[in-house]
Amino acid sequence: MQFAPPRRSSRTIINVTSLIDVMFLMLIFVMVTSTFKEPQPAIQLDLPGSTSARAVDEGPSVITLTEQGDLYLDRTPIAEAELVAALRARLAESGDDRIVLRADTNSQHGRVVHLIDLIKDSGYARVSLSARVEAAAPGSAP
Repeated sequence: MQFAPPRRSSRTIINVTSLIDVMFLMLIFVMVTSTFKEPQPAIQLDLPGSTSARAVDEGPSVITLTEQGDLYLDRTPIAEAELVAALRARLAESGDDRIVLRADTNSQHGRVVHLIDLIKDSGYARVSLSARVEAAAPGSAP
């Protein structure tokens, strides 16, 4: 007795259940390991312009001086008396001696120089001043 060979279906079925499981696990992993930051209030600041300014990687700490003389350490208000201690603690924690000073265009020059002195006294060796990049005037040398 001869049986007919089994028919092969021309329709192929792809089982994607395991693929969906893996993608779901990856989504959960990304959601759990991401850091969720709370929105930070904006600090009103008018940076001075410069045609020779260049982009620099910001260090782990940024000090902001507003036109009114308010000080912020990484968007957190701080008193000048507490600044040196806070900077020393951050330097000891991170070990990175880079810091960025963002001062408003209309802030007092003497205050900026005083802040640079405080930063240097805290142990930071590399202080960068933040500026807004402006286009060079036509015909000027780069």
